[in-house]
Amino acid sequence: MLSYEEAGLVLDELADELPEGIFENLNGGVNFVEEAVTAEDGRYTLGTYFRNGMGRYIELYYGSFVELYGEMDDELFRRRLKSTLHHELTHHIESMAGDRSLEHWDDRQSELCGFNGIDVDSILFVCDDNALSMAAEAVFNANKQGHSALVTAYSAGLTAGELAPKFVKACESLDISLPQRRPTEITRELLSSYDIALCMTLAQADELSRRYQDLDERVMCLAEDDIKPPVLALGWKKTLERLLDEVLAVIDELEQEAPDAF
Repeated sequence: MLSYEEAGLVLDELADELPEGIFENLNGGVNFVEEAVTAEDGRYTLGTYFRNGMGRYIELYYGSFVELYGEMDDELFRRRLKSTLHHELTHHIESMAGDRSLEHWDDRQSELCGFNGIDVDSILFVCDDNALSMAAEAVFNANKQGHSALVTAYSAGLTAGELAPKFVKACESLDISLPQRRPTEITRELLSSYDIALCMTLAQADELSRRYQDLDERVMCLAEDDIKPPVLALGWKKTLERLLDEVLAVIDELEQEAPDAF
């Protein structure tokens, strides 16, 4: 696990990778706080964007990262720092533009925490052809820990396609070990045997709900924005990196929903 000092250096590197314009008017900068911080409901807070009499600034909380990701390897820890930094910077950019959509989305996510009130003991990842969803299954099963280690994960596609060689190669480059099986096509029996189905796109969720209307309440999307195969094969790695972040966020959610999380 990265120490506070080591994580601080990583955060500096992540900030240096970004265009300077992103930090315009962020007069208080990005502050890395050693302590853990929790919200009123007891959930750990990874970062906060402030806009007050002291100006505009961001705080990220090392202690909260340790509580949630302390058992992850350094690279995954770095990815979580990166995604949180980008999330809080998006708040800043939207604030400067007078757009509060992300702020409202954060509030809505808080209202819907707990996967619409469903107790999750099993997850089915779904996409068009069981490529991205199979990668999501692999990432989840390789990184689940604590309470989430008890959650069963599998995947399927609206159809059963063939895994493209460049997709498989991109998975290998990110150490995503795909299950040793052929793609699976979803069925009513398969969907009904899992607590929730996390689709890669809204269109997939709509189609799944149309096919199995009585199982609609368990159909959701993995992320706010669609996760689609890239137009060019060279884009597979970037797509899979985003998928990895979103699946790790699901693991976070499960950890915070655990009975002993508070």
